[in-house]
Amino acid sequence: MKDIKNLSAFIVKNDKAVKIIVAVGFALILLILFSELFRFGGSREKAEAEAEIITGKSEYTQQLEGRLTDIISKISGVGSVNVMVTLEAGGQVRGVAVVCGGGDDVLIKQKVVETVSKVLGISTARVSVVY
Repeated sequence: MKDIKNLSAFIVKNDKAVKIIVAVGFALILLILFSELFRFGGSREKAEAEAEIITGKSEYTQQLEGRLTDIISKISGVGSVNVMVTLEAGGQVRGVAVVCGGGDDVLIKQKVVETVSKVLGISTARVSVVY
């Protein structure tokens, strides 16, 4: 406690010390403000980059779904086809869901699963076919 009183007495007596403390305080405040401004800008740029990646994935997913729909619809015994492809963060196929006429037939279901598996290079466990 005695040290604090001595310090405050020194500061009051020494005008130069007060100026230095005030200058350091302002410098710290400015540093905090600038760091927040730069962090905000970085976040916005990062968000824009992520949005571009998501948009790219969306286009890629739509292309995959369209091509798979075309291929599956050409398999004998398959009726109308709807395909949904999900991707992992790295862009690899996580799974495929196929809803198609004829999907209740075991042989047709097997043909669809094998076709999707081979076309995308994924295991058959990642492919679901339903009617």
